[in-house]
Amino acid sequence: MAKALLNLVDVQVRRGMNTVLDGCSMVVHGGQTVVLTGSNGAGKSTLLETAAGLLPVERGHVQHGEIVIIDAEGRRRASPSTVAVVLQRNGMLGSEILSEHLQTAMSMTGQSVSIDPFLEAFKLTHRANDLVAHLSQGQNRKVAVLAGLLPAFASPSPALVIMDEPDAGLDDESIKTLGRWMDALRSAGHALVVATHDERIMRHATHLYDVGGGEWQTQSPADAGAVKPPKPRTVKPLSPAAFGIRMHLRTMMWLNANAMAGLLTLGILLSLGDFTSDLTPTQRMGFILAPALATGLCGEPLVAALREERAGAWWRAVSGKEPHAGWIPLAIGAAFTFLTTNGLQDAREIHVVGAGAVLCFLVWHSVGWTQRSTQRLARPHAVFVGLLTPVLILPYLILVDFLA
Repeated sequence: MAKALLNLVDVQVRRGMNTVLDGCSMVVHGGQTVVLTGSNGAGKSTLLETAAGLLPVERGHVQHGEIVIIDAEGRRRASPSTVAVVLQRNGMLGSEILSEHLQTAMSMTGQSVSIDPFLEAFKLTHRANDLVAHLSQGQNRKVAVLAGLLPAFASPSPALVIMDEPDAGLDDESIKTLGRWMDALRSAGHALVVATHDERIMRHATHLYDVGGGEWQTQSPADAGAVKPPKPRTVKPLSPAAFGIRMHLRTMMWLNANAMAGLLTLGILLSLGDFTSDLTPTQRMGFILAPALATGLCGEPLVAALREERAGAWWRAVSGKEPHAGWIPLAIGAAFTFLTTNGLQDAREIHVVGAGAVLCFLVWHSVGWTQRSTQRLARPHAVFVGLLTPVLILPYLILVDFLA
């Protein structure tokens, strides 16, 4: 028998005050397609998100291969397997380009295949270079499904494919095509775990698992016809930082959020006129670095953007990380510090400009880390991250005193 790609051991998961899964255990091997059944609210989506490492467990643990990726002690490890995910939401930003999103999904495996036959089968060829925001709901769902299948087609090793209601919004012909692709992946040794109510998808399962009752049923899957897998080629994986920088530059979200705070702070300082002559060196340095600090305190605007269609959850499932702004805070911090020294007619010393860049970078990513940490809570919007930012004043004062 092929090795187990997914193993849930006595897992208990809570959503808010409710225990959704209690003592859930299941093993999925390569070459199996397990379809989760049960009524709405039985915990199918919870089980899939737990299997993808998106939800904390109160008891038990989740394994991918031989590696425990999450346990009840809160320990997390990256999956050793290729994990391809289709969530109930589509998991992509509206500012992404269709073909770009599919290439991003495949790049996690270090391999890529031609997307042309897949786009043609889903009648998306003419929309390949369109923004996701310009697609219809049905077309968006097709792209999300392809982003969950193509990494497995490209993966050089058995992949774990997790799909939550992939048939939602698909027409009859697309569902038939999806069935053929599922069979092709199963025949190639990949493992598929699917939640669906559609009997047409259920016919392609090797096993049915009743989430509510914990009962297994084995069946012979329907033969949807042979699909020739495309030939993969090696590609460079797209890092979360590279993706984040691309989105920042494309949408200019850094200007709308962070840079605006820096401009306002700089404008206030300039409106005060020549007031620095009576200040001590420490006070003068504090004002010079204030715009860079204000820019960083706004945090990571990508965190809010990634809530769209649960794109952040999709990134955590397939790569273990979320996109971020990378080096952009360095450039913005340096620019504002340079402008401030000019506006206040202070000496333009390179080490001060560099300190402003580093200050903005560290504060930006520190606040961003705090913002991302709250996204895994039951009620992330009930946590006011801004109340935690005053703790950054102390290192700011230490830096100002050191430079002065």
